[in-house]
Amino acid sequence: MSMTTAQVSQYLKAKGVRPSAQRIAILRYLMENPVHPTAENIYAALVPDMPSLSLTTVYNTLNCLVSSGSGVEMLTSDPRNARFDFVETPHAHMYCRCCGEVIDLPLAKASFAGLSSVGGFHVERVELCYRGLCSKCHNNNVKS
Repeated sequence: MSMTTAQVSQYLKAKGVRPSAQRIAILRYLMENPVHPTAENIYAALVPDMPSLSLTTVYNTLNCLVSSGSGVEMLTSDPRNARFDFVETPHAHMYCRCCGEVIDLPLAKASFAGLSSVGGFHVERVELCYRGLCSKCHNNNVKS
């Protein structure tokens, strides 16, 4: 998903988040790089163009984006590092316990529609993570 700075700014405003250069850059990075980065990954990617950016600002911004309902979620599938994801469509994650890769697994929105009939429950987000070995690590373990 590629958005202009103005579009990201407008998106943040619509979510009730005051746009700043750092917030725009971090959200835009997440939107354009669906690789489940850590805060440190985001910082390393953005600091060359934003030398005044601090890792603390990245963490604070990520916490703000997660708590504001802006579509950014903190993934807890990796026990070593929190990772972040901009979620446009419902999806689960597959986490490789060997190399730490996180892979998106699309989910059908319709599969959650029936949940509202259970006590009137309205699903806002889904957290589903499969843990195991990616094909590369599995193949390496089979050869060992």
